[in-house]
Amino acid sequence: MTRKVYRTAQGKLVDLGAILLQNENTRAVGNMPVNARGDVIDSQNKPIDTKARQVSRQYSKQTTSTADVLGTPQLKNKAVETKQIAVDIPKAPEDFDDSFVKEPAVLDAKAPGGLAAAIAKARQVKQEPVKSPIQLAKERTGVQKI
Repeated sequence: MTRKVYRTAQGKLVDLGAILLQNENTRAVGNMPVNARGDVIDSQNKPIDTKARQVSRQYSKQTTSTADVLGTPQLKNKAVETKQIAVDIPKAPEDFDDSFVKEPAVLDAKAPGGLAAAIAKARQVKQEPVKSPIQLAKERTGVQKI
């Protein structure tokens, strides 16, 4: 008996664990050909591939180390036979004009003030008198609430 025993509003006991065990070989609702356990099934509801086998296959894919892979003779020979390919990088022709690249010193000379001037400008505060609601209403334009 499992812990999934519930009492209904009428006082009857419902054992969901027993219901799950009874129906674990029935076809699951959906567009995948699986039963309630997760086994892949054919058209006659016979299991083709069990969920435990699927999980162990996926686990073995994820846990193979490089030593296991290089331990096979075919892959070990491929690792030794790797070749380095030389890549020719094309060079610019002699008459190429790269005057579109600007010197950093020229850009710095044009910048007025820099960071210190920007901070000082941000600290300057203009004080204006506080406007009354009537003055603010006169300045508004467009549609207003009646």
